[in-house]
Amino acid sequence: MGIMEKENMKEEVLKLNVIDGKTLLEMEVKPLKYVISKIMPTGLHILAGSPKIGKSWLALWICNQISKGEKVWDFETIKSSTLYLSLEDTIERIHFRLSHITEEGSEQSFYSTEAKELSKGLEVQIENFLKEYPDTSLITIDTFQRIRDNSNDKNAYASDYDEVRKLKVIADTHDIAILLVHHLRKMQDSDPVNMVSGSTGIIGAVDGIYILEKESRTENKAKLHITGRDIEDMLLSIEFDKEESVWKLISYGDNSNTSKEEPILTALKKLITEKKIFQGTSKELLAELKKIDTSITVKPNVLARILNSNKELLKNKKAINYQSKKINGIKLVCFTSLGVDSVDGADNFLCMGNEEKIENIDP
Repeated sequence: MGIMEKENMKEEVLKLNVIDGKTLLEMEVKPLKYVISKIMPTGLHILAGSPKIGKSWLALWICNQISKGEKVWDFETIKSSTLYLSLEDTIERIHFRLSHITEEGSEQSFYSTEAKELSKGLEVQIENFLKEYPDTSLITIDTFQRIRDNSNDKNAYASDYDEVRKLKVIADTHDIAILLVHHLRKMQDSDPVNMVSGSTGIIGAVDGIYILEKESRTENKAKLHITGRDIEDMLLSIEFDKEESVWKLISYGDNSNTSKEEPILTALKKLITEKKIFQGTSKELLAELKKIDTSITVKPNVLARILNSNKELLKNKKAINYQSKKINGIKLVCFTSLGVDSVDGADNFLCMGNEEKIENIDP
């Protein structure tokens, strides 16, 4: 091989694989899947709080709710299998807690008090579980510290990031959520995220962070700080009901826009119930929704994001299917009531049975 050929090969290897903005927005991409609507997409997440503050009660309740397809506070879930690795408890303690949370256990919720460390086979254990229960949407590991490698690596950031990355690969590959229950540092900080124990390699690698924080250990009330890559920053005020052993929602912080979404979904349900089918641009859809509810004031692109993030909820809870397609240079969105097969016109743009053509909704 000549010198010129080697140089050309080198340049080819070093060339960036880029895409222009126009092509990027025209791509057909899979909508983001939410295990808990609005607050927990698929990916790797951390639930952190001080010791004995009630993290495990919260994590156990979330697993139970998802396995039954029941709401987590005001947020919808899609019924699916869950795995709870309670690595600091006995099976008797899990029985005690679960019996306080619910009268009837779910056949889609699974529990274990034993698991390997990350370097000794945990990844294989999780992969094998997912093969046996492919409908799993959430795996909770309580606590993260129990599966970590006992490494003396001086580079704490690199070590933390590598451990978290291994779990993130599993979550992303299988399109599930993995929730790591973790601790906070004792040192206070104005930003609760900075209180997560360990180096910034942990919080930098995860997709979502949930900080459970009490002002006083003797109080039943707490704040749940929520932030992440695909999560709107949110602050929830919650209270532990000692009688039911469940964290209950009291109120939302001022930074939450969750209240904007329900009127939109309610109006869309009413529209499709009446018309069975809607096909048009996002702008046209917004006009129809405003006729039903004049309080809806979002812009078409915001409407698009809300509907896109609620695709599974619309299908499973509202009995509505939707997809979008570009026809003659115009992107159309199509919504149908479950059971309606097609739409006349627009090149016979089918709204059902064509999942591979679903893409993000834009105005």
